[in-house]
Amino acid sequence: MIKINTTTNVSADIYVGEAENQKNVAYANASVSKNGDVSINKSIQDGEAFKANKESVLKDFTEFETYVYSLVDTAK
Repeated sequence: MIKINTTTNVSADIYVGEAENQKNVAYANASVSKNGDVSINKSIQDGEAFKANKESVLKDFTEFETYVYSLVDTAK
């Protein structure tokens, strides 16, 4: 017997700075299954840049999570 599951995968790179000074500080990825199960993973890639831009990075994480949870309704 086979049971095939379909998921939607989402990823984001989080940057701080402008133009040539732009730096990748963190990333996030998530999967949303058809039944509404959600898995979100976040990683800080540059601790010093994160500390200096913590408020901005956390805001971006929140925006990412809001987007992912909006997919739960469309995944069904």
